[in-house]
Amino acid sequence: MSKQGKQKIIEAAQRLISNQGVEKTSMRDIAIEAGITTGAIYYYYKSKEELLYDVMDYATATTANIIQMREGTQATSEQVLDEIARQVTHRLTHNANRRLRYNLAYQAALGDDTLRTKFASDYAGQAERTAQLFNYVFKMDATPMDLYLGIIMVAALDGIDLQQFIGALPVDAASLAKVYNEFFAFSVPRFLAQQDQAHRFDHLKE
Repeated sequence: MSKQGKQKIIEAAQRLISNQGVEKTSMRDIAIEAGITTGAIYYYYKSKEELLYDVMDYATATTANIIQMREGTQATSEQVLDEIARQVTHRLTHNANRRLRYNLAYQAALGDDTLRTKFASDYAGQAERTAQLFNYVFKMDATPMDLYLGIIMVAALDGIDLQQFIGALPVDAASLAKVYNEFFAFSVPRFLAQQDQAHRFDHLKE
């Protein structure tokens, strides 16, 4: 099978998992959806869990794609910042991956250790790549605080996604994406530049 054939398998799995969840999606179902034999899937994937790794990579690839764009094209910091804004806006205004991500997360929460380990690895990678992007687009030296802010920014996107997933977002997604992007571009560099002054809540330490 060609590389296109493998992509066909991943896309078929994405569609089925988005619509019916992980547990109800079998390798045979994926083969039928992709228009191939089950044996053809096992040519590339020894197990369903192995296939889910590739499915998850697709669902969580935003920061990886931006890093690749930065390194591959030698894009300027302004161009990378614009691309971050485009990617965030697309994620919050298009729901193609939202159901996929939460069906995978739900399966992990049910006790699927393989998926939970993959989520842990992917979230750590997203936070680290977000921290790297801070340093590049804001032209700042790396500090331990970068990772904390990276975790917060990733978690904020997931929280918005969750509200949309359950139909509870009280504002327009496109408008919220603009506020998120402006907050990112305005607040993060200022906080990082003045983090030594961030002691407002020190008195609350246990």
